[in-house]
Amino acid sequence: MVQRKFLLINAVFGLTCLLFTACGDPIPLHGTWSDNFGNSITFFPDTTFTVKLELNTGEKDYEGNFTILMNSITFDCTSETLTIVTEWDIRGNMLYLDWTFSKDEDPKKLTLYKIAN
Repeated sequence: MVQRKFLLINAVFGLTCLLFTACGDPIPLHGTWSDNFGNSITFFPDTTFTVKLELNTGEKDYEGNFTILMNSITFDCTSETLTIVTEWDIRGNMLYLDWTFSKDEDPKKLTLYKIAN
């Protein structure tokens, strides 16, 4: 009888540990990030995104899917045939990343503040 209780307790403990370790890491990027210049990025939990950039030539919108590996992010834009790989960093409530257009243009350095979850 004691052996059964011991096995049951170990089984429950093992399943509880498995449940908590099987969950993926939360991604702190989800939500809307914006600055005072009209630039914004929204990351959705289904790994899609929308971007609005204010450029010298006017406003430019992008949308598509993103993938994260540690602190590098890949934007696969479906609105254009464009793939952007960059590094991101969050310090406090500020997101830093570079949006690269092409090899001929300088990247747009973004410092965005989280405005919505």
